[in-house]
Amino acid sequence: MPCKDPAGSTNHQSGMARMLDVQFRHLRYDVFEPVIDACYHASQQLAVSLGQPTPLDYEAQQRTARGTQYFLFRDVELEDLRFEREGIHLRLSFACPARLRQRHLLSSGHLESGMLMAVIGLDANMTVSTTFCKIEIRQSTLAMKPITGNHFRAAVVASFADPTDTDAVRQALQGLRSSREKDKFAIVEFPSVLVAGYDWILKHLQQLSSNSTEVAFSDLIAPTSSQHSQEIPKPAYTGRGFDLSILQATNEDDSCPTPTVGPGFLQSAASERNNVIENICSTTTLDRGQATALCENLSRGLAFTQGPPGTGKTYLGVSLAKVILRHVPNKPILVACMTNHALDNFLGDLVKEGITKVARLGNGSKEDWIGKHTLASLAKNFKLTYGESLRIGKSYRGTESLLKDGTKWCEALNSQTLTWDAVRDHLERNYWKAFNDLSKCLSRKEAEIEDIHRKRSTAGAFAFQHWSTGGDLKDIEAFKREIRSWFGKTKLDDSGESEDFPQSSPLTPSVHRLANPIDYSSGVPWDDVWSLPMAGRIALLAKWESELGASNTLDKLVEIQQRYHAARETKSDAHNEVDARLLAGQDVIGMTTTACAKHWSMLKTLDLQTLICEEAGEIMEAQTITTLLPSITHAIFIGDPLQLRPQVDQPCLSLETTQGSKYRLDESLFERMAMPRAPGAQSLPVSKLNLQRRMHPDVADLMRATLYPFLQDHPSTTRLPVAGMAHRTFWLDHQEPEDIPDPLAVGGRSYSNSFECAMISELVRYLLNTNDFDSGDISVLVPYSRQLACLKERLSRTVNCSIALSDEDKEDLADMGLLDDAGQQPFRMDVEVRTMVRLATIDGFQGEEAKVIILSTVRSNLQDRVGFLQTTNRINVACSRARNGFYIVGNSTLLRTVDMWGSIIADFHSKERIELDSEFALDRIFEMSSFGEISDTTCSMAEACKKALQCPQCGASCGGVQRYRHIRQFQLAPVTIERLYKMFGRKMDMGASSIRKDIENLDSGFQWFCKSIDMGPVASQQSAALIKARMTYLMSTQTAITQFRDQVVRKAEKDVEQTIGRLGDTYTSKTPSLSFKCRFDVLYLHCRWIQLREATRIIQFVEKAYDSKLMDAVIGTLRLRTIAEAKESIQEAGMLVAECRSKTIKRVEAEALIIRVGFARLIETLDTAEPSQQKDVSKWLEQANNLAAEYPDTAGLLKSSLESVKKYWHGEKNMAELWTPEARVFWEKWGRFRTGSLVYCEHGHPYTTALYRGCPECGRFVDPTVPAAQPDYESRLNRDKFLEVLQRMTGTH
Repeated sequence: MPCKDPAGSTNHQSGMARMLDVQFRHLRYDVFEPVIDACYHASQQLAVSLGQPTPLDYEAQQRTARGTQYFLFRDVELEDLRFEREGIHLRLSFACPARLRQRHLLSSGHLESGMLMAVIGLDANMTVSTTFCKIEIRQSTLAMKPITGNHFRAAVVASFADPTDTDAVRQALQGLRSSREKDKFAIVEFPSVLVAGYDWILKHLQQLSSNSTEVAFSDLIAPTSSQHSQEIPKPAYTGRGFDLSILQATNEDDSCPTPTVGPGFLQSAASERNNVIENICSTTTLDRGQATALCENLSRGLAFTQGPPGTGKTYLGVSLAKVILRHVPNKPILVACMTNHALDNFLGDLVKEGITKVARLGNGSKEDWIGKHTLASLAKNFKLTYGESLRIGKSYRGTESLLKDGTKWCEALNSQTLTWDAVRDHLERNYWKAFNDLSKCLSRKEAEIEDIHRKRSTAGAFAFQHWSTGGDLKDIEAFKREIRSWFGKTKLDDSGESEDFPQSSPLTPSVHRLANPIDYSSGVPWDDVWSLPMAGRIALLAKWESELGASNTLDKLVEIQQRYHAARETKSDAHNEVDARLLAGQDVIGMTTTACAKHWSMLKTLDLQTLICEEAGEIMEAQTITTLLPSITHAIFIGDPLQLRPQVDQPCLSLETTQGSKYRLDESLFERMAMPRAPGAQSLPVSKLNLQRRMHPDVADLMRATLYPFLQDHPSTTRLPVAGMAHRTFWLDHQEPEDIPDPLAVGGRSYSNSFECAMISELVRYLLNTNDFDSGDISVLVPYSRQLACLKERLSRTVNCSIALSDEDKEDLADMGLLDDAGQQPFRMDVEVRTMVRLATIDGFQGEEAKVIILSTVRSNLQDRVGFLQTTNRINVACSRARNGFYIVGNSTLLRTVDMWGSIIADFHSKERIELDSEFALDRIFEMSSFGEISDTTCSMAEACKKALQCPQCGASCGGVQRYRHIRQFQLAPVTIERLYKMFGRKMDMGASSIRKDIENLDSGFQWFCKSIDMGPVASQQSAALIKARMTYLMSTQTAITQFRDQVVRKAEKDVEQTIGRLGDTYTSKTPSLSFKCRFDVLYLHCRWIQLREATRIIQFVEKAYDSKLMDAVIGTLRLRTIAEAKESIQEAGMLVAECRSKTIKRVEAEALIIRVGFARLIETLDTAEPSQQKDVSKWLEQANNLAAEYPDTAGLLKSSLESVKKYWHGEKNMAELWTPEARVFWEKWGRFRTGSLVYCEHGHPYTTALYRGCPECGRFVDPTVPAAQPDYESRLNRDKFLEVLQRMTGTH
């Protein structure tokens, strides 16, 4: 492999051609060396297991002798082929390890979409085959059970990594389809190899190799021996200079001169340059370093700007974009970044500055606002020309036609017998009579053909399938008994005619063949294919299959695959033409470097002149080249080569190792141009930003002592002290050894330190208890994933906080088996501190910041092995993320062997902020109890502060002090709880309304259902679908109810009860007994009742209206399932009754009892053999009746439902009406819940007095054994007054 420096041996001369070749070889080695190693190791594993059965459970994790980690999934079988948008897809099933069964595979991080995998095959002759594929989707054992018939096999759907390699595709399909019993196949998963991450870059480098002059600034980036002293040109559009008025602050005096940068800025005198910079600083918001960099970037065609942490690199990039767009208004700027996250941040800042014509290419964004800037969104309002519409339409029709053809031929290969598509051309050429009989719609099958014709492209496909499977013969077999009754034992003669059976009958040929079997040893009489019995048809199919040859269908599919991808290229070209015209009207085009490689051809047509590349120090040279279009005359690279470098997988290619120093794949173009390592290479000028706005000066001192002696602090960095800490920076020194890793385990090269884990966990607890930090204010950085897992486990267990991990760190932990499947934090409504501490590896925290950073250095050993933290770039990132406080836990004796650590440790020593086994020099802690009482403050009147949020002793306001914010939260707790009840009430009403509407729709649509259902043999599948649609009609409502109940109500009720307990008598003297969960339970039971009621109604209708054996399986299965679900629902209703009794929730208890009776009646209706539940039902009815009598204001409202279910149970009604208008009023009132009127009844049930006169659950108790007092009407009459009034009205005395 060639060295990076031109002095190394190579077949190329110096220059861009050599550079492209070197970058291609290095990147290919970095990607594929571990792939080759893993495949070789996997083939050895297969050889060892050849001839042995695959165990039921096995360990998929594997490690090669070179340390490559991969996953090997055994016993692979080809289930079927599909033809999708990407071409041929293989569904490969495999023996699933026990830990990945059920749904665990989907949450494990294994076999994720877009990743590379290999199918390794080994036959009995020890011949190895390897096929590389891209993973499309994965399927769990649950999803595969209907196909495999067991819960031991999962599957993955994959496409070919290189679908254009037809020979490899044909060989792979042939090997998988014709595998014998002794052949072994396995899937090799490469968890860190994303196909899109390397494929486009490598292909682009190959294309450029044929024309290396297409790379902009090639004479500066890769000069030949005669080009070493090339001068950096000015941007082509410099003209008379740049007007910077777009950057002027709005409050500036109009008398100030408009800042400009002339074309000769770099060549002008120092005093003149200084005047320009001073003018820019006084009229804009740029600081001096940014103003200088702005002028230099506008004056150089190839410009580099180094920005130390917190110096405003993005702000400079946005300012440059605004100036250039003002200067060159009709040319879009290309913005390129390595990651989607960095790209979205930069584009977001551009949009905030008023640059709204932004197009974002690629699908990797997680930001919602990006949606309207995507290419797909912009294209919706973009009008096509007539020619463009024609080209796109033609290309679309071409791909769709081939897609359908590919699907047909995949089905032909999947089928165990011949299909119509496979045999059609052969029959048309050689068996015209058979082709004609099978392709036309026969009169006796007109009804079936007409129905299927709507679903298939040709009627012949259905006719052939019906014929080859003996569909017509099965109909005859069903009529056999009737035929015999017609003719008795009459023997048909050889001519097929009979006196008793007319020859005109369409069944005559078939009956004749059935009665007189033919010997097919001498051939098949195929003149009338419909008259052949099944044996003859099988023989004829075998004859046609042998004539076609085994590989005919496979060759046809591979040919279609090749044509399909050519058609896709044509379609892509047509769309690219439109996209290029759309993008030409934008101001900014943003994409990742990978997307640049993918869209290189389209971007070339735009004739772009300006490139702004953010975080350029993190981008490999191979990826940077993809941004340098030949038309670019102004390339601006902004980053910091002293922070994290590009990531490589092979240490032997990294400049951090002795061997890798010759190759330096992780050296960015920025770093090579700014700090060249090649002998004799000249560095290019680099602008430097020098004013940082992130770190407090104490933290920034660490950077000044090491890498950035020129760094200055903005006044805003002087902030308040870190509450509870005596110092803003501190090093807890120790000599505790690191944990010894298991070299055989996955992640065996990752390290942890239990001592540091314990110390950091307690420090996090301490800082959270100071009540001075919000969610996300604290971040813990570690160099190793194993320490990350250790801290996650301990913090989750010992500290009351939630943990935030980045997606990248989650993937790393999942690959190492250190991340549990749950990963979800519980819902919380508690008024205690809600925290989400960020845990991250150093490499995953580039570009991030936090108020307080705690760094765990992990390594502590006697061998002086520093590990990852010996690299200055990584040390730089670790020590420059903190805004207010920075605390290190580590072994300084070990780390001081690294020069940069030595300087940092010296700074800590000079300030006396490093101590061995100290207590972090903790300051007074400000504590507050769960009741809001504050202790150890300068004010002693904590209770007064609690009530007024203002200290009566010193007069200070506590409302804006974070450590006192929970006082306010306690004051607002009653309002919060009432709003929560209101939300629950609305959700209950929404659920009840949805149930009511579903009932109405099901009832109104039943007659249509009865007319639409057809029990005929062809329509059985359609009828089953109609039944399924009605059975699942309530599924969305039921799912919404159960999800809200389980994810919100259950957890929130517990939190509310705890909060009310803490508030004590100041809130309510009643012990809360919340009933919302029970109410959602009864809504769920209503859904179940309606669903099972509908199933019963369907069963009764089908059995009454049809006598069809074709639907017996569907109806029989439905009957058994309905009975089982009803029994389960009875048990669930019983548990709800018990819970309601314990909480005195009488209304819901009565409703659950009524529904329970309904379920019991359904069972009686569907299964007469089931033992009667008369005794239980009588008891339930009696209990419901008693509740209605004892609690007339609550349970008594269900009398109409109770009477309906009684009649239903006794057979007086066909179906009970449980959702009566009286019952619905309860739910509707909860939907009108009003705040400000909340009270608790004597049993602790909350309700609103604005809607209810009493508790809607327990209500007024009436003892039915005590007779009601008769009203004394006579005592209320005044006889004399009555007579007086009567006389006055009648005029008598």
